[in-house]
Amino acid sequence: MVNETPEKLNVEAVNTLLGPVKSVVKSLEFKTTTLADCFVELIKLTQKIKSLPPVSDYDFKYQCVKLFNKRWQEFDIQLYLLAYLLHPHYRGIGLRSTILRNVYILTMKIWIDMGGGELSSADLISQIQSFYLKKEEYNIPYSASRGDVLTWWILCNPVRNEENHIQKLALKILAITPHNAGCERVFSVLGWFANQRRSRLKVEKLEAMAKLHTHYITNAQKELKYAYVGVSEDDF
Repeated sequence: MVNETPEKLNVEAVNTLLGPVKSVVKSLEFKTTTLADCFVELIKLTQKIKSLPPVSDYDFKYQCVKLFNKRWQEFDIQLYLLAYLLHPHYRGIGLRSTILRNVYILTMKIWIDMGGGELSSADLISQIQSFYLKKEEYNIPYSASRGDVLTWWILCNPVRNEENHIQKLALKILAITPHNAGCERVFSVLGWFANQRRSRLKVEKLEAMAKLHTHYITNAQKELKYAYVGVSEDDF
């Protein structure tokens, strides 16, 4: 859109939007990003688009809304809402009762696909409601800056394991990676390894080199803790 009509755009409006877009893209490429985080970042982006100043010659704001709505239709939004509901930091805050009903319907469908039955589905919905209302058995603190959502759910055992349906569902939904940034990084590294001067490398050697690279990047803070003090794994 910027390339098509550069002479008509309001620089202030573009600058207002590009910052948040860059922030959203960066935050969604972390290894710990969940569907719930993705949903929250999309909502933040809608607020930024909504606050864009009006443009007289070329309605930049209207075009942004149009493009955003087009992309929004590509998402299975109910699944994102379920992840938002099951995340211990968000817990579905702000969701209306009609939205919750649709999420419950999706929840029962997923649970049945996982091998659950009608009775256990009812127990699952009851557990989700208790979690949503922050009842005592689920009112465990969660640190948004240092906490790990999967670890939180693994340690959340208010009932016996065979009856802890919400835990099984949450671990499955919140383990979904909403991006392919990891795969793209691996392909980029492989392309760097297997350039024109290294065209005779065997697949086995390429695989071993990629594993070594991934190991050192993953353990950057341990292996290079003196050289890069204060740098997180994602920043590295």
